[in-house]
Parts: sequence; C-alpha cells; structure tokens
Amino acid sequence: MKVQNLLQELKEKPEYKTFQTQNPDALFSAAFLILDLEYGTNQIQLDFYLPKQNEIAAFEFPFKAPKIHDNIISVSSTGETTPAKPKPMSKQTTKIKIDIDKLESKCKELIKENESSIIPTKIIAILKDDIWNLTCMDNALGIVRIKINAVSGETQDFNKGSLMDFMGIKKK
Repeated sequence: MKVQNLLQELKEKPEYKTFQTQNPDALFSAAFLILDLEYGTNQIQLDFYLPKQNEIAAFEFPFKAPKIHDNIISVSSTGETTPAKPKPMSKQTTKIKIDIDKLESKCKELIKENESSIIPTKIIAILKDDIWNLTCMDNALGIVRIKINAVSGETQDFNKGSLMDFMGIKKK
C-alpha cells in the first residue's frame, strides 16, 4: 500500500470530487494510520488543509464525505482543555522513499538495530511535513517511538519506553 495509491483511490470518489470543487485550494497535508499487525487490519485517514478557512478535512477509509475539523483541543499546563485553531499546514509530498508498505519492516529493522526487545503488534503512523512519526507498541505495553524522514529514509530519532512513560505516569 502506498500513499500515492490511496490518494488516487480517494480522488476517484464522488465525495472527493465534490469536496475538491468546493475547496480548490485544499492541500494534502497528512496521513494518519493505525496498522494492526496482529490482526492484519488498518485504519487510514488522509487529511487536507483548507488554507482560507484554516481547517482540516479528514477522509477516513473507505473514503466517504470528509469530517471538517475547525479546531483542535489544546491542553494547558494546568490540565484545562480549550479549543484552538489548527496551525497552518504545508503540502505533503507523495514522492517518498519510505512508504506505508515498508513501515513494518523498517520499524522491525530499527528495533533490532537499537537492541529493543519489543515485537510490535500495532504501529501508529503519522506522515506530516515529510516525516513519519511512528509509535510501535507490543502486547506487554512496550513502546518505541521513531521519526523517519519519508523522502530520504533517514532515521531522525529512536526512543524506547513503556506505555506508562508515554502517558507521563510516574511511579510513587
């Protein structure tokens, strides 16, 4: 599976054609995926930034009408949640070296190279600003976070921990 193929499939849908007619300035800006390696299922969302409205339109697979997100939730240092406008997003390229079909093998390769013991059962992947932000999880609450430049294939960051670390829970 490739991002370019998903975009092509989306562009053939009548819902997208209507959306594009109403939003000719829309930019493909991000992809969000949950790859369930254990059960072989995927959740896919393609996001389009609407610069004039400063909103994000999200198409979820199997692609139907988009959900428009005109705000995001911001959490303050005191724990209060407030609506916030999304930050302007740039166009995401689809000419990438590391694509969806290579994410699992690339994650496993990097996990082995970095001597982590987790065996990923889920990969949460966000493609934005030409960077794959990957969170690999196993059934024992182990987590590895990886950043990969999608265009060059270079690893930018590798960080291992547990779900408790990820959630910021501290032991007493």
